[in-house]
Amino acid sequence: MFAGILIVVIFLIFAALMMTRKLPALLALPAMAVVVGLVAGVFYDWSNSESTLGQFIFDTVLTQGSVKLAQAMMFAAFGSILSQVVMRSGIATRLISLTAEYAGRHKFWLALILTLMTAVCFSSVTGLGAVIMIGSLVLPIMMGVGLSASFSAGLMLLAIALGGIFNPVNLGFYVDVLKLPQDTVQSYVLVYGILLSVTTLVFLGVGMWRERGSFNWAESAELPKSRASLPSLITPVLPVLLIFVFNMPIIPAFVVGIIWGILTTEPKKAVNNLSAAVLEGLKDIAPVLGLFIGIGMCLAAMTAEPTRLVMEPLLQAIIPQTPWAFVLIFFVLAPMALYRGPLNMYGLGAGVASILLGSSILPPTAILAAFFSVGQVQGVCDPTNTHNVWLAQFTKVNADKLLKTTLPYVWAFVGVALAWAAFVADALG
Repeated sequence: MFAGILIVVIFLIFAALMMTRKLPALLALPAMAVVVGLVAGVFYDWSNSESTLGQFIFDTVLTQGSVKLAQAMMFAAFGSILSQVVMRSGIATRLISLTAEYAGRHKFWLALILTLMTAVCFSSVTGLGAVIMIGSLVLPIMMGVGLSASFSAGLMLLAIALGGIFNPVNLGFYVDVLKLPQDTVQSYVLVYGILLSVTTLVFLGVGMWRERGSFNWAESAELPKSRASLPSLITPVLPVLLIFVFNMPIIPAFVVGIIWGILTTEPKKAVNNLSAAVLEGLKDIAPVLGLFIGIGMCLAAMTAEPTRLVMEPLLQAIIPQTPWAFVLIFFVLAPMALYRGPLNMYGLGAGVASILLGSSILPPTAILAAFFSVGQVQGVCDPTNTHNVWLAQFTKVNADKLLKTTLPYVWAFVGVALAWAAFVADALG
């Protein structure tokens, strides 16, 4: 029990370092993996093992851990290339332009369709560059018809998260980390996507009612022209359709989307455009690949036998194993996904999920249900997200205000999503 408590203290120390921004997750995760591995190894009896403490750290944690998420890295790489195709070819710009043109200046329909188109774009595009490009188009249109800056930015954040739920990169990440069948993860993606769509509609309806008397004399920003063809506009959702409708594997679906986007925009420049998309896509994904290396090391360290044995007694005492307790605990603790906290899968939560996975106290479906739902709190509300910071600066709204504006809605989504997982999908079964 003492070793388990010591590992929890290590978690808290690294959480404080990440939350105070003294150590980025890119460095904190591999460092935490090594320290936890050392502590678990010291308390483990190696006399009956073919390995040693040194081999455990060097081979299992550092060597095997660094490539443990190789498949997820490839999903991210191909997804980033497709993202570049969608942005560089003008497909995203054309989608937003058509939306603004045909929705007119009726506030509700304009906001609804722009939110939908933003979500469609982010079902394939990723990264801060995509947020800046699409946000620079969408936000001036919304604010130009009289919607407040905080409401417009909140809708943008929800649209990004909604598209992200269906993004095959995220689907592949959970498949690779939790070793679940792709169709199992897809079922959660579909239901959570529907629930977050309802949440977004509620946010839109409440916001429009509150701002029903607002108006603005400002003109909308003139949209840049795009020559992307009409057939090319299905490019962002093409991989999603291939995966969810035709059960195509993730990387082939990305390849089809990339080729379709290249050939339906400027086929005569296909080779040059594809080369540029590959180079820029791989450059953009470098920070994510570094993060995946750290997460892989955490998985290797915390699912290994030494860590599992020292953590199991403590986890059995504190981890909820009944549906009601599962829903209540993760719902109440949902804000701990903020600031790279212990429920943030791309921060300290990678270690927590790894220990839960290694201990087998919760089944992988329950871990998926918990971290996938709570992760939306981080994705939408976290003031430390680079896209939240940019949206706050662009709209001149404090990032903490965006947190307060969106958190009640996303927190409610988490509660419903957890309840569905526990009582309908039998995630703990």
